[in-house]
Amino acid sequence: MIGGHHVQTIKNKAIMRTIQTKQQQKDFLLENWRIETLNFRWSKAGVCRIYDKRSEPTDFKAGGHGYDKRGTALGNLINYHFSQDLKRLNASEFYGLTHYNPNGRKGKKYIKRATSSTRSYVDGGCGFDCMQRILQKIGYKMKFVQEGANSFTYILMQS
Repeated sequence: MIGGHHVQTIKNKAIMRTIQTKQQQKDFLLENWRIETLNFRWSKAGVCRIYDKRSEPTDFKAGGHGYDKRGTALGNLINYHFSQDLKRLNASEFYGLTHYNPNGRKGKKYIKRATSSTRSYVDGGCGFDCMQRILQKIGYKMKFVQEGANSFTYILMQS
């Protein structure tokens, strides 16, 4: 552990400090085994929804036009499952991450670091890659499996 962060290593070389420990990551994946497989599917109406390991729809979806719907669906998943982990990240280091303090003075409502009264969230509309980077910092990576006619499939795993 370095500075309150857990360090992932490969052959004794530090590659990234993560928010969650290896054990926390393992426990999360065991408890949430249905989202180990993430299938992003687009409907004919253009809505992107994440389907779980059993090919059942989740609540993580995005519709409309003009932004990254796959990133937004992933961002919704991150907001739901990792809201407390987001509070430990610096918003100036991660595009798409916001710490909003409704009690802050005018011009000081959006801050770099979370406080006890902060609402922290990600906006996946900024891009799928930005969401993957935040997920990786928390301690997870997404392994690409396949691309279909209207879908992309990934495996959620420990970093």
